[in-house]
Amino acid sequence: MSYSFSSSNKPVLLLLHGFLGSKNQWTAMSKLWVEQFDILYIELPGHGQSPSLSHYSISDLASEISEFLINNAIDKVHFIGHSMGGYVGAAFAKAYPQQLFSLTLLNSIMGPDSTARKVMRDRAIQLIDRFQNAYISMAINNLFTPLEHEVYKDIIENMRMVSSEMTLETVMAALRAMRDRPSQLGHVSVPVHYIYGNRDTVIDRSVIDAELNKLGFKGSSIDGGHMLLLTHPDEVISKIHLID
Repeated sequence: MSYSFSSSNKPVLLLLHGFLGSKNQWTAMSKLWVEQFDILYIELPGHGQSPSLSHYSISDLASEISEFLINNAIDKVHFIGHSMGGYVGAAFAKAYPQQLFSLTLLNSIMGPDSTARKVMRDRAIQLIDRFQNAYISMAINNLFTPLEHEVYKDIIENMRMVSSEMTLETVMAALRAMRDRPSQLGHVSVPVHYIYGNRDTVIDRSVIDAELNKLGFKGSSIDGGHMLLLTHPDEVISKIHLID
């Protein structure tokens, strides 16, 4: 994975985007954090500046992040993961809690794919070889509410343009990694905060509620879809409280 980091001895805030995204999606939010934090941007394999990989697991990515922190003498981070980035954050929290101050799951969960979601990913993998552009367009459409489609046309079109440059290998590897990730539900020894969209059609509100009830974590809702980091950055920031 590609990393962007410059240390000035402030607390470190790690930002990891989701499927079909890049570090650039954090721009609106991160500019309000630069005075308080050293920001570590990471990009998933085949996304942004990261080279593509044909196969990896979510746990592999968590392990690589742990090694990067050790190699760069970073003791602990606040980890904010959006969607697939949150899946990596959940695996990181379970495996390397000693390297975390806190975990924020933005439009994400700690649990595995549901059976229905796994079936959908399998269908996508089977069809994407012939219909990659159509799949990516459809996948991006599902990330936004009807109202967001009207208000954020330029943002959505830019996401389509960037995603269309991804290789088939990148898209399929990410789908397999998300499909096959194990559950990270259970005891976690660091603070975990869920921020989710009430109109998110990718991760249903009932799944969020079930995890919050099971784990006893805090959750904050926003009236939006799956791409809150792009559509509601100010509201997301207002709900994130990062304390060392």
